[in-house]
Amino acid sequence: MRLVFWVYLRVLAVVVYVQYIGSQFYDPTSEGLAEAVYRIIDPLMVLAMLIAVYFAYQRKRAVDSGPEGGVTREYLEANGTFYLGIALLAGLLWNWVGFQFADPATTHSWLWALIDITAPLLFFATSTQLIKSEE
Repeated sequence: MRLVFWVYLRVLAVVVYVQYIGSQFYDPTSEGLAEAVYRIIDPLMVLAMLIAVYFAYQRKRAVDSGPEGGVTREYLEANGTFYLGIALLAGLLWNWVGFQFADPATTHSWLWALIDITAPLLFFATSTQLIKSEE
């Protein structure tokens, strides 16, 4: 099952980056085509974010219960991915709910840009950890 999540997170990360950069070229005046594509991608991003937070929590719990004390690289990676995932999930849900069910003009474009840039990084980090923990 981890392999399926690995593929899903990797593919979605690439799709989000391509959409973010490509939308500047094929819809520069914001005529609505990019908005229609994001309406498809956003629920997939919410699911991927939930997967990333779940596995980051599992990793954080394993590191916290481990025999090593103090601040190690593994500790920083586990806590960083977990809390970054929580923050991005909150921002994604805040903007997505406002975009989907309220007026799309009331969403924050700076937050969308931040999510579209950092979420794929989180997806890649989580998928890499999924493969490492499988071995």
